Amino acid sequence: LANSNWLALKSKIQQKDQRHTKSKTHEKKHDLDVKVQKQRVKQEKQAKRMKARTAEWVDNSSIVAMDCEMVGVGLSGKTSVLARCSIVDYDGHVLYDKHVRPVEKVTDFRTHVSGIKSSSLRHAIPFAQCLKEVGKLMQDKIVVGHALKNDFQALMFKPPKHLIRDTAYYRPYMRRKMNGTKLYPKSLKNLTDEVLGKQIQTGQHDSVEDARATLELYKREQYAWEKYLRTNKSSSSLVGVAPALPVKNDEDTPKPISAAAKAHLDSDDEFSTGRGAMSVPDSKELAIMEYGE
Repeated sequence: LANSNWLALKSKIQQKDQRHTKSKTHEKKHDLDVKVQKQRVKQEKQAKRMKARTAEWVDNSSIVAMDCEMVGVGLSGKTSVLARCSIVDYDGHVLYDKHVRPVEKVTDFRTHVSGIKSSSLRHAIPFAQCLKEVGKLMQDKIVVGHALKNDFQALMFKPPKHLIRDTAYYRPYMRRKMNGTKLYPKSLKNLTDEVLGKQIQTGQHDSVEDARATLELYKREQYAWEKYLRTNKSSSSLVGVAPALPVKNDEDTPKPISAAAKAHLDSDDEFSTGRGAMSVPDSKELAIMEYGE
């Protein structure tokens, strides 16, 4: 009798354990399904946001992003020359990333800024080879970058203005100084942090990383950027709608921009990439233009 009672009790316990196990399994499956669904919804929302930012009339296969690193030559090392060139496609895949051997002796590697060391140039390609390869790769391409004037100067290459997308001179990405009517470029490091919430250039700089950062900045504003270019035929190197002027005296709405202020705002004497000869910046100027004050 005792054995019979024990077997009955054991059977009940096993049934209870089985029900509990099934319940736990069902709960886990339910939790997993909810998690997968939330992830799917999140991905769909991200895809919609990206589509809303995409200029569908632009062939994205024709877009590349570029960044170059410089070293110094000459007695004081102030003359900038090319030491590395990196190019990525619209998806961020590396199309080109090579170190370049300067024609002149390097007197300042600017390692803290460029990340270039003497060992980096041990197996570098000749400058002439780089010019030939890059010129062929970027033929008829839309070129995205930050402060591209420096890179084009170093490469002795400059595409037509309508193919340049410079995040340094995109008005919504610029900052105001003085009386608020003049726009100035932000450093790529600060811009990436502010707009994308990402940290770059925390150590030695990487031109592939920088090229990808400028590409992300462009893609975030591609629709507005390309729409502006379609509807505005300004000769200015500055692109996009400028942010509102600073509000003073706790006013609720910004003051309208006068015609004179707008003309001053649209002037691009300091940023022009197509007037006269471009001088090569020294190491201090390069650091300010590329990486901030």
